[in-house]
Amino acid sequence: MDDRVVVGYDTSAESVAAVRWAATQAVTRGWALDVVHVWGFAGQEGGGAGESWLGREVQAQVRQVAEEGAQIAAEAAPGVDVRAEVRHGPPARVLVDEAAQARMVVVGRRGAGVVNALVGSAATGVLHRARCPVVVVPAAARAGAARDPVLVGFDGSPQSFRALEAGCDQATSLGTDVCVVTAWTAAVDTAGPAYWALTYPQRSPAEVALEEAERVLERGRSWAASRRDVEVTFDLAEGRPAQALVRRSRHASLLVVGTRGRGGLASLVLGSTSRPVVQRAECPVLVTRSAEGVPEQHPPRPERATASA
Repeated sequence: MDDRVVVGYDTSAESVAAVRWAATQAVTRGWALDVVHVWGFAGQEGGGAGESWLGREVQAQVRQVAEEGAQIAAEAAPGVDVRAEVRHGPPARVLVDEAAQARMVVVGRRGAGVVNALVGSAATGVLHRARCPVVVVPAAARAGAARDPVLVGFDGSPQSFRALEAGCDQATSLGTDVCVVTAWTAAVDTAGPAYWALTYPQRSPAEVALEEAERVLERGRSWAASRRDVEVTFDLAEGRPAQALVRRSRHASLLVVGTRGRGGLASLVLGSTSRPVVQRAECPVLVTRSAEGVPEQHPPRPERATASA
């Protein structure tokens, strides 16, 4: 794996925010930064602009866009090792290929020319195909908000342990804390009244769901006890996981969620929590890749306590 960050730049406000965030991340970690502007058609020399005088002028202007992105990075994080790159082809595929061996790939939530879309086509494509962690940055993200805590959605799944590990690493790098959130709901729709009466005669669905959430959070506490390099706090939130995480994202420097992988392939399936979080969070969202899991200590119960997909 190369110690570098790949970020897409297309002059949109979201891509400007993405470049600034990526530059700060790269210089803090001592990684290189590739600012990639994707233009033109795959497999055609010069992106299809041709070798005429006009074609060369077009290519020069395209190059200026990439260099503009690199300049934004240099201003946001003085000292960053940044390169401006121009590539041709479908933006999502190009960025995924460029980041195949990178530490992470960073994209703006929406790109230039996207209207009324919560997540642009390039960001969506990168999320579904990247082999490395993906960071999606909204236009309003504050590059200097590093003192806010790193927020992690945790549901006790193997993917959420990977998210917790990534969140701790990010917080250590930023010099801030980690706040782990497990959301719970009394999901009575998963079983009928007769089931509850027979299985839990003395307890309500809400009581059982809260107990399950506390058990899940305790597993996170046990894991985090070994991380002496960062302060980790834990919190329960009643309600839907995505809503709870989005609500708290306004006071976070970064939100980290897990995602479910599919058979070791490069594509991934964003779960019911990850998708709306990426769409609506007020801070950058880091979506981790699947990793070797932490086995469940107990079989799953019919109630739900989930904060990560």
